[in-house]
Formats: sequence, structure tokens, C-alpha cells
Amino acid sequence: MLLVREYGPRVKRRDSRAIQSMYRRIVLTLLICFNVEAAPLPTHDQNPFLAGFGLPRPIAPHLPARSAWMLDLNWSSIALEQRSGSEELIADAETRELRLTYTQRLSERWALALELPYRETSGGSLDSFIDSWHDIFGLPGGARSMQPRDRLQLYYGSAGKAWIERARPRRGLADASLSAIYALFASPSSAISAALRIKLPTGTDHWLNSSDAVDVSAILAAERKLGERYRLEAQLAATRLGAGELLPWLQRELVWSGRAGLTVRATRALELVLQLDGHTRVFDSDLEFFREALIATLGGHLHFGEGWTFSAGVSEDLLVEHSPDVVFVLALSRRL
Repeated sequence: MLLVREYGPRVKRRDSRAIQSMYRRIVLTLLICFNVEAAPLPTHDQNPFLAGFGLPRPIAPHLPARSAWMLDLNWSSIALEQRSGSEELIADAETRELRLTYTQRLSERWALALELPYRETSGGSLDSFIDSWHDIFGLPGGARSMQPRDRLQLYYGSAGKAWIERARPRRGLADASLSAIYALFASPSSAISAALRIKLPTGTDHWLNSSDAVDVSAILAAERKLGERYRLEAQLAATRLGAGELLPWLQRELVWSGRAGLTVRATRALELVLQLDGHTRVFDSDLEFFREALIATLGGHLHFGEGWTFSAGVSEDLLVEHSPDVVFVLALSRRL
């Protein structure tokens, strides 16, 4: 009895501490699983004539606690013919861009992000599916119905001279980029980050994968939570394009781009996203495909495990024939 009276309460306290520790681990795991700061949907204009330029993709306003990585795929389809004055354009292609992004937090306010893309341009296999997609949702198909299915044809000519002709598939590494990100402000409900992004001509020596120039972007990204379910996001960027080899007499030196998004938490693990992306024109041309673009992406994030997120979305060109007809976006990421 003496032993029970002397050691019994201590055993109970140990059991209580063990139970409390278990509860803390469970709560921490749930917070990691369901309060992940998801990045925006990883997409931007997939126009194959702009693929080699360094127009920036979305950055996350919140820095990761330690590091983060993302592997994403943008699979696009385009089929159009345009003429304006002496200019003529044919864009009938399918692109698949696979990109690995790694972000490392260096300090309380600084992080570095490295992007390594691989891109394939071909005739593809989506034309029949895209035609059915447009028919089901009553979306305009433009000149797609008049184009041969699953053909690769990229052509630009002016004043009777052909400047670009491409009818063979091309695949390979595209230009890498490095971003320095600085957290201007961060709280549980909002965040603002600024970034300097440099795109380097490291890709396969072809205009479909590289502009053969250095492009520099200044980026400002912000996020604001509205209660427990809603989140607003925005991004503004200015990009100075280096003197590239693709239609240099038409290329502009400064391009503005922006993004706005609304995220709605549907369940503890699922978020729905509506995102708008746009940019000013890259080329001084009257062809619509060379002018400004506005793209809507509808998708979502599914959080699972410890910091894992699966993202998916579909993009449509709000300014018809200013960008690819449709882009399918898939991504797998993890924040640590």
C-alpha cells in the first residue's frame, strides 16, 4: 500500500503527460495537413511563340518554413490561322511543359527558387478531345475545325517572306530561371513578397525552348485571407526582355504581366481556385496571337499527408485566339 500511495500518483501523471503529448502530435499533424499555404495554380501563357521568353509564373506570397518543391505539367493545344495586312500566322501545335521548382528558405525574410523546365512541341493527340470539349460547353472553336487534326505547323510570314517555318517536333531542356524572394510582410491572414527573377539562356538552342537572351523580372505578390474559407491573391510583374533571336525587329523590351485569384476552402483538405492571368503584348504586330492575352484557370488544391498538395486545373483563353485554346494543369508539391 505504501508503494501504491507513493508511486501511484506519479504513474498517473506520466500517463497524463503521454496522453497530452499524443494529442499535441495529432493536432500538429492536422495543422500541417489542413493549413498548408498552397501556391497559386502553376500556369501562365503557353503560346509556343512566347515559350522561350522569361515571362514569370506565379510565386507564393508566403515563404515556406524551410523548403518546398513542385513538379508541374502544362499540357496545351492550339489550332488557328490569322492574317492582318501583310502578316500571316499559322499556329497548330500541342505543347507539354514539365517544370521542377525548388525553393529554399535562407533566413526569416529571404528565399531562393530555381526552376528547371523541359518542353516538347509536337502535333500531339488532343485535337479530337478538344473539339468535343468545346462542343459540350458551347465554347468557340475558332479555326480549329478547319485544321487537320494532330498536325504540327508553326508559320509566320510578312510581306511575302516566311520568317518562321516549323513542322517537325522539338523537345529538350528549356531556359532555367533563378529567383530571389523577399518577404515584405507576413501574418496569419496576409502576406506580401517581392522577387527578382532572372531567366538564363540555358535551354536547347532553338527558339521553341530558348530566346537565347537573359530576361529579368521584378515581381510583387500578395495574399489576403477573408475569414476561414476565402483567400484573395494577386501578382504584378514587369519583365525586361533581352535581345533575342526570335523576330527581334518586332520584339518589345518591356512586358507587364499580372494575376488575380480567388481560393475557396470547400473542405478541410480541398480548396477550389479561380485564377486570371494576363500580360501585355510581346511583339509589335497586329496579329491577335502576338498581342496581349487574358487567361482563366479553374481548378483546385487537395492537401494530404504532411505538407503534400496535389493541384489540377483547366485554362481557357478569355481573349479568343490570343493564347492556346485550352491548357491542362497538373502539379504535385510539398512544403517543409
